[in-house]
Amino acid sequence: MKARFLALWTAAVLATAAALIVHLTLRFETVRLGYDVGDARRQQRALVESRRLLALEAAALSEPDRVETVARGAFQMDVAKPPQIVDMNRSRRSRRLSGGTR
Repeated sequence: MKARFLALWTAAVLATAAALIVHLTLRFETVRLGYDVGDARRQQRALVESRRLLALEAAALSEPDRVETVARGAFQMDVAKPPQIVDMNRSRRSRRLSGGTR
């Protein structure tokens, strides 16, 4: 009788210890995942801010005045004179009429 009680008591203590270990493991994993989510959200906010800044920079760099300044300064470009301008629509129409391919 005493041996059976001792066996059952030992099984109950081991089951309780195992349940405690499983509970603590799950709790620690939940905390770790919470930190991972926080880090991911922080990284997402940083990336959204970076994207916003890059969009602003792209808009500033593509302003016509800025493009003209770079074209004139860095590439020594100037406004095209009438003989240098080719009308692409007229060029396509004449090719079609002459049997050329599109």
